[in-house]
Amino acid sequence: MNAKGDMANSKGIRLPARVERVGMIGLGLMGSAIAGQVLRKGFELSVLGHRSREALEALVSQGAKEVTSAAGLARNVDAVIICVTGTPQVRDVVFKENGVLAGAHEGLIVVDSTTADPEFADEAASAFAAQGAAFLDAPVNRTPKEAREGRLNVLVGGDAEVLDLLRPVMAAYAETVHHLGAHGSGYRAKLIHNFIAQANGAILAEAFGTAAKAKLDLHEFAAVCRLSGAHSKTFDRIVPYLLEGDDSGQQFAIRNAAKDMRSYAQLASAQSSTAIIAEAVRQIYVLATNLGHGDKYVPHMFDALAQLNGLPPTRGESNDTH
Repeated sequence: MNAKGDMANSKGIRLPARVERVGMIGLGLMGSAIAGQVLRKGFELSVLGHRSREALEALVSQGAKEVTSAAGLARNVDAVIICVTGTPQVRDVVFKENGVLAGAHEGLIVVDSTTADPEFADEAASAFAAQGAAFLDAPVNRTPKEAREGRLNVLVGGDAEVLDLLRPVMAAYAETVHHLGAHGSGYRAKLIHNFIAQANGAILAEAFGTAAKAKLDLHEFAAVCRLSGAHSKTFDRIVPYLLEGDDSGQQFAIRNAAKDMRSYAQLASAQSSTAIIAEAVRQIYVLATNLGHGDKYVPHMFDALAQLNGLPPTRGESNDTH
């Protein structure tokens, strides 16, 4: 520990005594909700804009500071949280000219909440360590609704000492924090979790399509499922779209689900593990994307399968795309 109260972790990185200044990169549905919670819990927040300025301007009106580059943001905070679409986007944010790495300083902690490829974690951790900075892969579970309520689940890979410093920040937007292991473990856990959830979604779309073709009362069939082993959190999030046209329970694009399934299949291959079911599920999401539903939320899988099977549109088919 030095005169400022900073301390070195087991990797020799000198960590700050506490994290007070936070930077946020990625202000989509999930990222803007995380940023809002961090700001409301009293942390000094800097934000970097991208395409839409609506979320950024809302945060600035509440006290956040806008910066114009990732490097400039990193230079003036204790921790950076990144929440973007996938590996290409987070790689760009980190490694591009004037990116986060260019502004990294001794003691900076970089937290990536993206659902990214596990191999990126070691690459990023090594690059930041060379600048005296630390890295955690920390993707999140649940939906933007829970993010706005500060009730996400965080899946963390990286050093426990670094995580301990970030726990007060994560507590602003998360109900639970789970340390899964070394760098890359958070990414891996997230992909495996998403395989389970997205496979469930594909099964429900196929099953309810068959139920519709068999002329079952879908409301009554859903009631039966809720009483049995067919019930799940995924069921509660996507079936309301089929029955009532409400797609807000799973605000995640079908094309992103296809991307996650591809990454999961690559992870399974790297572990010499089977991915038979995963490949079938991936193909269903790719098919839905190719049928024109890629930018819609996952509940619209019912529409894609209805289109394929010659069924009439679901109750919510006329809703706007996202």
